[in-house]
Amino acid sequence: MFFYTRYPSSLVLKTCFHDVQFTRCITSQLIKWFSNFREFFYIQMEKYARHAIMEGVADVRDLTVGRESELFRALNMHYNKASDFQVK
Repeated sequence: MFFYTRYPSSLVLKTCFHDVQFTRCITSQLIKWFSNFREFFYIQMEKYARHAIMEGVADVRDLTVGRESELFRALNMHYNKASDFQVK
């Protein structure tokens, strides 16, 4: 859902994260974080797609993202720098 809007509204955030006690600061930080995540994600996806086209991939079913892919590595390194989360 965060991929369809540039800045998620506070109502959307409160609906999705009902366990968070929202303040003005927390709300603005979450909005900023999701906006940055969306932008970085789409930039990485565009790079991946352009690379696939250059390699001659014609069928969308030939595109997969596994743990060994550069896209997976880039997203994991960007958002899990300290390896706080175990990614499966």
